[in-house]
Amino acid sequence: MPKRIFLREVTPLIEETLQGGGEVAFTPSGQSMLPMLRNRQDKIILVRPPEKLKKYDIPLYRRGNGQFVLHRVVDIKKDGYVLCGDHQWQVEHGIRHEQVIGVVRAFYRGDKYIDCHVGKTYQLYCVIWTKLLPARQIFFKLRGWAGRVRNKLYAG
Repeated sequence: MPKRIFLREVTPLIEETLQGGGEVAFTPSGQSMLPMLRNRQDKIILVRPPEKLKKYDIPLYRRGNGQFVLHRVVDIKKDGYVLCGDHQWQVEHGIRHEQVIGVVRAFYRGDKYIDCHVGKTYQLYCVIWTKLLPARQIFFKLRGWAGRVRNKLYAG
């Protein structure tokens, strides 16, 4: 079984590698980027972030509390980036460029390699999924309500 390494333990090495022009590959954990990235299944390729991120980029950044997050840029404002996970509906405002460690250049979904800057299908996914952001809140609330109703029906 592969050894599990926490990101905070290797962050200095990751930052050094990226600043030197290298790439870093790892398997992220969490549900926030579903359906694009599956928890502990898919692999991402990080590169040094450009001077400015663009809409749809996926940065790895560090929150003020030290937590590492991988979310998509859904907007850019004067006070920073607006980010949101693909499996979320609440956006996070004011992420500064200094918080960004790297940006996803590509990922492997199983054995399939997907370049984040070339694939037309991936780009279409980004546009559609981001435009659906307002509808995600309704979807997640309805799904939660339906789950509670189902649990009450089967419990009684």
